[in-house]
Parts: sequence; C-alpha cells; structure tokens
Amino acid sequence: MRWARGALVHLSAVRQLLVLSFLAVALASAADARCRCRPLPMPKCAAPETRHRITVDIDFIVVDGTVEVVTQSGPYRVPVADLDGKTILAAFMPRGEVFQGFFEEIVAIAAGTMEDAHAAVQTAGAFLPGEYEVLLFIDAVPGGGAGPQRGDLAAFDNGVCDPTGVSVRVAVGCGDAAVTLENRHFILF
Repeated sequence: MRWARGALVHLSAVRQLLVLSFLAVALASAADARCRCRPLPMPKCAAPETRHRITVDIDFIVVDGTVEVVTQSGPYRVPVADLDGKTILAAFMPRGEVFQGFFEEIVAIAAGTMEDAHAAVQTAGAFLPGEYEVLLFIDAVPGGGAGPQRGDLAAFDNGVCDPTGVSVRVAVGCGDAAVTLENRHFILF
C-alpha cells in the first residue's frame, strides 16, 4: 500500500490502471491503423491555381499474341488483334466519385486509340492538385456505345484506400501527372 495525496492506494490498483491505460492506447493505435484511408496531403505549389494534365498510358504485357485480363471466373486471354485500333474512352472524376450519368460532375474526358497492346490518352490542363478517379474502358467489341458493353475492357484498381471498384486513382501534384495501366488493372466487362 502507498499513500497518494492523502489517500491509500493499493499497488494492484496502480498496476490495473497502468494496464488499462496501455490497452486503451494500443486499441486506439490499432483502430487508427485500420483507418489510414485519408486523402493525400495537399502539396504546397508555387502556383496553386495552375491546372495540370493527366496522361494515362496503357501498356499491356503480351504473351503469345494475347493479353491476359481478369474476369469473374478467372483469367481470360484477349487477342492483341482484337484491341488494335479500338477506341479508348476515359472520364476523370473527383476522388471517390463514380459516374452516375451527370456530366457536370466530370472534370475531364479524354479519348484515344489502341495501337497493338499500347495506348496513351492525355487530358487538357484541367486538374488542380489533388486526387482523381480515372474511369476508363477500351471499346473492344464492335458496335460501341456510351459506356462499356459486354466484352469491353474496363480499368479498375482495388489496391487503394476506399476504392470505387470501377476506377483507377491518380494523384496530381504541382505538375502534370501520369499513370500506367497494365494487365492487372483491367477486367473483361
């Protein structure tokens, strides 16, 4: 037993208090570790109102004349000849947003054409520093449409915090930004 400010305190009570304090700190740290999906810090740019471009490079790895992509039932091989000359359409949205049919929410739109298993699309200078979602699809099936159709390839990345499941996130700093999409970023729609 010890005296603390005129009160009698048992050492076992002090130990229990220390253990409870330690557990509270540990649990708070563990909860914080699971909630690390915060937007990137905003860069301090010399000219923060300057708008930047985003370049999206598509760089498929070709094996035996095909490109392997993901489907719900496993990998699928798309012949490169089926991609060559096909249209690419990309819409750029603010972080965490997906296209719901309201064009006023879109920050920029870009289009391009596949050349074998490679392509690049670039926007105009439309992006302030921050994070954006790239909603991109390759119109691989003849007939086209305003959005992905069965058989088209759509890009996504679920490896980021708070993924949308239908887009790839890109961070824009104090200059133009670029992102490279590979086989793992595409699913057969």
